Amino acid sequence: MHFSILLIEPPGIDSQLLQLMLAPEKFRVRTSECGLKAWNAILTDDVPDLVVMDADLPQQGEIQITAVQLLEMMNNQAKWCNVPKVILASNSNSSILKISSISSVNAIILKPYDPRRFMQEIYKSLTQHIESHITEVNRQHVQLGAAFQELIKLSEQQNANDLARAFTQLSHAIEKHFDFEEHFMARHNYPDFIDHHDNHKLLLTMVDKMKAEMAQPEKSITTQRIEKLRTDLFEDVNDDKKYIKFLSNLRSSLVG
Repeated sequence: MHFSILLIEPPGIDSQLLQLMLAPEKFRVRTSECGLKAWNAILTDDVPDLVVMDADLPQQGEIQITAVQLLEMMNNQAKWCNVPKVILASNSNSSILKISSISSVNAIILKPYDPRRFMQEIYKSLTQHIESHITEVNRQHVQLGAAFQELIKLSEQQNANDLARAFTQLSHAIEKHFDFEEHFMARHNYPDFIDHHDNHKLLLTMVDKMKAEMAQPEKSITTQRIEKLRTDLFEDVNDDKKYIKFLSNLRSSLVG
């Protein structure tokens, strides 16, 4: 499997047991031993597929960063807000109610916990993570299709200013879509990543060229060129079928 996990857990028996269960042949585990180190990891490290965090984090020197503060920070970070979180907590932790209200928290497991139940929640959370990614990829495809329809209508109306504005918005959506896919592909060792990335670069070059032309006074782009770009882009979308199949197989491997 190719899943990364950020484990935020004080050193000790619990940490050793968790790392043993999250065996290297299944997951890539990064650890943070306290709230402060986790805070720095969120600011500087790559985004994981899952966060496993102890609700009872120790104080580091004079600085105390709680699990609730970390969750709120992650929710305010665009790339971290949708990462699923599994929380380990004791019955005496007064923050459980607040933690449970945070949307990206998939499960709260009370100590002492059943290792089998823990692993089931890990697999369940990762499965939901992949399914959410597939849903978002498909949603972006629909969004791009609708944007092209609007663009073609504007080109037929020969409305140069509105066309240029709409094309700029479309170019940003295309870049965002490619970036969204490529981060996930790279993180999960998608075998056709290089070819997919090269196709994205060619399309972005075409988009940049058309955008530069439209920025020139009294310069516009024909409907035929927009339709050609749409055809080329949706050939890439068809290539995404292989990517979706890869993700589906990845999801099927999560049997806990």
